[in-house]
Amino acid sequence: MNFIYPFILFFLCSCTHRTQTVEPTQPVFSTQECSNLYPFQAYYIDLDNLNAVLIDGIPAIDFKNCSKYSHRFNTKKASDSITIGKKTFQLNINSRQKTYHLEILEGTRLIKSIPLPVASPLPNMYEYSGTLNAYGNDVILVLEDQYTTHYTICKYNQEGKLLLKTQIEHTFVTHSEPNNDYHQRYLYFNNITPNQMIFSSGTDLSEKNKTVILSLKDFSTVTYDKSSCGIILDEQDKELSGFISKDSKYHYVMNMMDGKKILLDVQSSAPVFETILHENLLYFAKYNPRSTGSNLYCFDVKAGKMLWIADVKQPKVVHSQYLNKVTLSMYKNIIIMEGNEAAGNYVQFFDAASGKRLADFSDFK
Repeated sequence: MNFIYPFILFFLCSCTHRTQTVEPTQPVFSTQECSNLYPFQAYYIDLDNLNAVLIDGIPAIDFKNCSKYSHRFNTKKASDSITIGKKTFQLNINSRQKTYHLEILEGTRLIKSIPLPVASPLPNMYEYSGTLNAYGNDVILVLEDQYTTHYTICKYNQEGKLLLKTQIEHTFVTHSEPNNDYHQRYLYFNNITPNQMIFSSGTDLSEKNKTVILSLKDFSTVTYDKSSCGIILDEQDKELSGFISKDSKYHYVMNMMDGKKILLDVQSSAPVFETILHENLLYFAKYNPRSTGSNLYCFDVKAGKMLWIADVKQPKVVHSQYLNKVTLSMYKNIIIMEGNEAAGNYVQFFDAASGKRLADFSDFK
């Protein structure tokens, strides 16, 4: 692997900004990662010195695909086709003919076609949709229809055998008028971890506040009468440690899986939180997925107080309709904040001990 440094600063001057050089903070904590190369746009960022570099060829591994945070950079939206090992699992849904099957293929050869668990005969108005997720060597199917009241969730093994099946209510029915059912949707897919699937009401307009956590291992569920606006994973970034919910109009609380509730010392109307838990410190970004910008905080969970608020460089964007997604990760003593916005993308680096912004890269014009 050859690094090409000549003229790199000139090449990146329009999109790279660095703060004044400071002596590095000596942290009392550190993480071990598999690669110091962080891909961003058409180049890489060396996480050890926060310089942008061009690389001759594509590296075998990089931080986004080999670190414990790799699942954060992959889309959290399931698809209708996934590949596990040598087998491809795909949904074959024909709404016009009312046929619904899970197909297993090796290459282009169809091995097995499995009927999906939908009503039979199917009522005229029903039109199911489904998504697939991988869990180890198994396949998780989430099936729903706008005219029904429950998600149907199934786990299949590599041979297509149904291992587990459950249902989770997402809509309740009221009778506002005689013989007239009124369907009130309140639960939506919220997030997925390596081991759990989270459904939540997650909106101030919902008639019910609820969060349902489904274990992908055994399909057991834990239910809370609160809406989730951000999940908290353990230090291995695999198991759910808790979730953040709104405690009052602008205050939030951490609901931990061990039963503890911790008031989060922040006032915000931002509806989404992205978090990292590391040695009793909660690093979190709060942002609005329909508006530009984000904020970054460090909260001492044990002491119950805010340690620092970072100076996040905010894009200057005028917009009406907008999309915004923030992803946090950590390398040694550096917090990495990447923002993917409708108007452009950025990545900023912060000292984990002090919150000082160390470097930032952007393609905003």
